[in-house]
Amino acid sequence: MTKTRKPASFRLEEVEVITAPIAPPLLLDEPPSLPAPRVRGLPDPRRGTRWGSILFAAIGGLVTLLAALWLHDWVRELVARDDWIGWAAVGLLGVAVFALLMIIVREAAGLMRLGRLGRIRHEADSAARERDKALALDVTHRLKRLYGGRKDVAWGLARLAEHEGDIMDAAELLRLTERSLVAPLDAPARAIVAVSAKRVSVVTAVSPGALIDMLFVAGENLRMLRRLATLYGARPGTLSLLRLARMVVTHIVLTGGIALGDDVIQQLVGHGLTAKLSARLGEGLFNGALTTRIGLAAIDVCRPLPYIETPRPRFRELVAEMAGLR
Repeated sequence: MTKTRKPASFRLEEVEVITAPIAPPLLLDEPPSLPAPRVRGLPDPRRGTRWGSILFAAIGGLVTLLAALWLHDWVRELVARDDWIGWAAVGLLGVAVFALLMIIVREAAGLMRLGRLGRIRHEADSAARERDKALALDVTHRLKRLYGGRKDVAWGLARLAEHEGDIMDAAELLRLTERSLVAPLDAPARAIVAVSAKRVSVVTAVSPGALIDMLFVAGENLRMLRRLATLYGARPGTLSLLRLARMVVTHIVLTGGIALGDDVIQQLVGHGLTAKLSARLGEGLFNGALTTRIGLAAIDVCRPLPYIETPRPRFRELVAEMAGLR
C-alpha cells in the first residue's frame, strides 16, 4: 500500500531542477556491403567463337585474292601484247583506278564535313551554356572559314567581321554569328522542305502503284537531305548521305517525332473535310507530312548552330503550307 503525500505549499525559488545528461547518439557502423547475389542456372551471356564472322571474313578474303590474281594476269596479258590494244586497256585501267581513288577521297571528305558540322554545333552549345568566350570565338572563326567565299552569306560575313571585336559576351557573339551566317540559310532550307513535301504529296496522291510511291518518296527524301546538307556546308557524297539519313532517323526517334498520324491531318484540315477526302489524297497528305518531319529533323542535324535567337520552324505551320491552307 503506497502512502499518498499530503499537499503542501513551496516557493519556486526553492525548487531545484535536475536535468539528466543527454547521451550522445549511438553511431552505428554501416553494415558491410554484401556481394550481389548470383543466380545459378542461367547460361553465360558471353558468346563463344563467332564462326559466322570467321566464315564471311574468309570468303571475303578469298574473293579479294582471286580478283587480284585475275586482274594481275589480265594486265600481264595486255602488256605482253605490246600493241595499241594492250596499252589502251592499261591506260583505261589507270583511269579507272584514279577515278576510284577520287571517289574514295570525295566520300571521306563528305564524311569529314558532316562530322565537322556536328562538332561545331556541339561546341557552340557548350560555349553558350558555359559562357566560354574563347570557345565561342573559335566557333565563329570556324564558321567564317566554312562559309568563306559564298555569295549568299557575303553580307553576313562582312557584318560579322565588323562587329565581332566589339562583343565581350560569349552568348552575344553566338547570337551575332547565328544572325549573320546561319539565319539567312534557314529560309532557303524551309523552302526546300516545303517544295519536297508538296511534290511528295501530289505524286503519291496520283500515282497508280504503291511501289512507285515508295521509290519516289525515298528518292525525294534523299534528294532533300542532300540539298539541305549542301546548303549548310556539308556537300555529302553517297556514304555521307546514307550516314546523314541514319542520323536523321535517330534524331526523329530520340525527339519523339515519330508519332505522326491522321490526328495531325485532321487538326489541320478539319474533321469534316478529312472524312470526305479520298484514300489516295489522305495518303498523299500523310506522306507529305512525313517528308516535312524528316526535313525538319535534317535541318536540326545539319544546322551548324543551335537555335539561339532564331525561332525553330514549326511542324504544323509547314504542314499547313504543304496542304495549301496558308
